[in-house]
Amino acid sequence: MPGTLEDQLDLVLDSRPQRLRQHEAEQVQRETTIRHAHAELEHKQEKFCTEVRSLLEQTVDRANRHLATRPEKWQLGEVSGYFTGPLFVGGSACNPIAYELRRNGREVGETLIVELTSEGMIAAFLGPFRPTVSEGHTTRLDLDWRPVSLDEFDAKIASDLVVRYITAITSRWPQGKRAIDV
Repeated sequence: MPGTLEDQLDLVLDSRPQRLRQHEAEQVQRETTIRHAHAELEHKQEKFCTEVRSLLEQTVDRANRHLATRPEKWQLGEVSGYFTGPLFVGGSACNPIAYELRRNGREVGETLIVELTSEGMIAAFLGPFRPTVSEGHTTRLDLDWRPVSLDEFDAKIASDLVVRYITAITSRWPQGKRAIDV
């Protein structure tokens, strides 16, 4: 900085209000960005909880109507109790939707867990038999189903997911026995 000590001090002190205004503007921008990201996440969660759930329910109802005509007495049923913890990087953005396959009223194999990731993707995997299984939240089996964006999830994709789930379970548990029976 050229000039005398006094000139330098005046320059620093005179620029302080400008730096303060700049800092306040940056703070407002950060808060706006955070509010926008939070609103976007809430929108995705709402869409997942309404649209994706509705598409899955319709597909499961349709599948159950067909399964009821078959002699094996298979049925898909929604399972409650699968909760996620606080949102974490790479984790679920809200509580997942879970279904189990039943034969003669008894669950068979792992549970289908469908979740919204923090990146806005719909992911699905085979999870623990019951949400109360100790450390069960860490057990994930691949379903050989690629995640799709929330906006792409439609009735066709929901149908494909249900068929893949039933295929996986009936392949893993061909006798229709519960995992705890084996």
